[in-house]
Amino acid sequence: MKIVVCCKAVPGAVTDVAVETRGDALRFRSQFQSMNECDEYAMEEAVVLKRLYGGEIIALTIGGVSTQEILYTAAAKGADRIVRVDALAQDPRAASIVLAAALKTLAADLVLTGTQSRDSLSSFVGVATAQRLDVPFAFAVTAIEKDGDDAIKVRKELGGGRSADVRLPLPALVCVQTGIQPLNYVPPARLMRARQQRPQSLSLADLGLTLADIAPRGYRIASVAPPARAAGAQILSGPPAEAVRALLAKMAEAG
Repeated sequence: MKIVVCCKAVPGAVTDVAVETRGDALRFRSQFQSMNECDEYAMEEAVVLKRLYGGEIIALTIGGVSTQEILYTAAAKGADRIVRVDALAQDPRAASIVLAAALKTLAADLVLTGTQSRDSLSSFVGVATAQRLDVPFAFAVTAIEKDGDDAIKVRKELGGGRSADVRLPLPALVCVQTGIQPLNYVPPARLMRARQQRPQSLSLADLGLTLADIAPRGYRIASVAPPARAAGAQILSGPPAEAVRALLAKMAEAG
């Protein structure tokens, strides 16, 4: 089974976060990029599936050369091949376009993504990519197993403590939930060996795309603001009887 894990490079340790006074922009510093946590769970699940059923794992990301570090992490965790699309997909829609085009060239049996990315929190890219590939998908999956040679069974969360068991014919795309597998520590020596692996680099032209195809459209940040401050505690003063009546009134108002 050929498994492709879509990984996103997100800011690592973020410092000096501030909201600009004009332009509704968010400014921050980050000295390095790391693999998105949800995608890291997807990589761990891919390693388990390969151990159980055999096959190949390909780690795929979008971005410049600086994003290659997360591909080396993927290789150290167990990816057999690492692929980078040299593009800047600035919104979830553009990312889904690029990923779908790249996945068509890789011809995967199973595509794994996380449920969301730490920076945009859109939960959009995996589902939109499946739609562009016209393959079945499942979201918030907590377990995966093969069901014969041409299908998988997954357990997906429905909310409210409920779940559903679903059978998906292959090829398919699955957005895995955090915690599907424990995250494993990558020893520095293994990461150093992984850095000797050369990533395959794809351009937009290789995928039959242009900059116009991934231009930001229909998605923009309307405003950025610091969290609203909640009101502080209210002190009930006066005689005890009045304070108790006021407290009971507030409790009734709160339901």
